[in-house]
Amino acid sequence: MNLKSFDIVIVNWNSGIQLKDCIDSINESIQSNCTLNKIIVVDNFSIDNSLNLLDSNQENLIIIKNQENYGFGKACNIGEKYSESNFILFLNPDMLIYKDTFLNLFDYIQENDTADIAVYGIQLFDEIGNIQRSCARLPSPWNMAVRSTGLNKLNKNIFKTYAMDNWSHKQTKKIDHVMGAFYLIKRNIFNNISGFDERYFVYIEDLDLSKRIMDNGYKSVYVTESQAYHKGGGTSENVKAKRLFYSTRSRIIYGFKYFKLIQASYLLILTFTVEPFTRIIFLLLKRKYSEILETLKGFGMLYKDTFNIIKLGLRK
Repeated sequence: MNLKSFDIVIVNWNSGIQLKDCIDSINESIQSNCTLNKIIVVDNFSIDNSLNLLDSNQENLIIIKNQENYGFGKACNIGEKYSESNFILFLNPDMLIYKDTFLNLFDYIQENDTADIAVYGIQLFDEIGNIQRSCARLPSPWNMAVRSTGLNKLNKNIFKTYAMDNWSHKQTKKIDHVMGAFYLIKRNIFNNISGFDERYFVYIEDLDLSKRIMDNGYKSVYVTESQAYHKGGGTSENVKAKRLFYSTRSRIIYGFKYFKLIQASYLLILTFTVEPFTRIIFLLLKRKYSEILETLKGFGMLYKDTFNIIKLGLRK
């Protein structure tokens, strides 16, 4: 198998200058050991100037303009339809690729790839040079309950969520899940497992994909030989109530999709009753008073959408 060709799919929603900076960093990277065929930008009905900042004459740049915001998973699936390469890289617009990111990654792949590896992720750094704890184990009823109750904030080593934030991220390792901000997957495997589940609007859809990858006998690898910068939060940091709504909504959908009904129902009750109070308590302790209203708004949206969320989770 020729492991060198790849396309990049970037989902854009009001990313502003970040989108241009991301694509500029891709164009400036070394690609001597691989072939980047297309950069596919799928725009989810942005109302800012992010698309206007791009070079429309760039030969390998494809811009797809959706007439509404379809969410992350569906937009990724739309972008994949324009790909013909061996790999697809799903990349967030708040990423910056280093000069040697692709060079080091494809060197690793060429030397270490096996047929049972489906996904590669890389080491991500934040704006002050810290390694981001970006990997995850698959969600379970227990580690989701830990997150809902906030026990992980008391001691993350004893009370572990699905986030691997107690692991240093300093070693290359086969893991359950690499963050969807930089998610390089073999295109044939992506198609064979039907891509992203579009019932998730945003959040958890990458974890869901990684679960189905594992269920089909494939693996994901976190590669520290290659690095990039990830701002984190992205455009969703400006809409905190909606971010909370969509993240909790996706967790509930995941629970009803994969857990026993009684377990999913228990998690729903925890999320609706305990989680709002624990979140507000921690915000009070941190004196983040302005975020309390956003938290209440987010859970208000969640309560209104309860029956639809359960229906989506139970849908086959």
